[in-house]
Amino acid sequence: MIIRYIAIAAASIAALSPAVSNASPEKTSAKACAAAFASTIAAPGAAAPSYKFAYRGAMSNSLADFYPTEYTFTLEAHDPKTGVAIARARCSTDYHGAVTEIAAVPMDSTAATMASTF
Repeated sequence: MIIRYIAIAAASIAALSPAVSNASPEKTSAKACAAAFASTIAAPGAAAPSYKFAYRGAMSNSLADFYPTEYTFTLEAHDPKTGVAIARARCSTDYHGAVTEIAAVPMDSTAATMASTF
């Protein structure tokens, strides 16, 4: 009987641990897109440039965050000295957080820099 209660308690802890640890699949997907974007703007044959990741996503801590979701982000790179935008791309990830597509967006486009879910 006690083993049954221990098993139920262990299953409950395992189910709730992502919510308690504040692990966000959206932020993980955004970081994967940022790394892919940095590697696309590097010179051919060169290493990816260093970058500062500034993500302003929705901060939520619900169990709904952990259902499989695909994300699409619009990313923008700025010159560190002048602050002028130098490159923009749209990146999509699958529900595992792996980048599925990354495409350049023209700089004259008025696409807003934000994250959205589909």
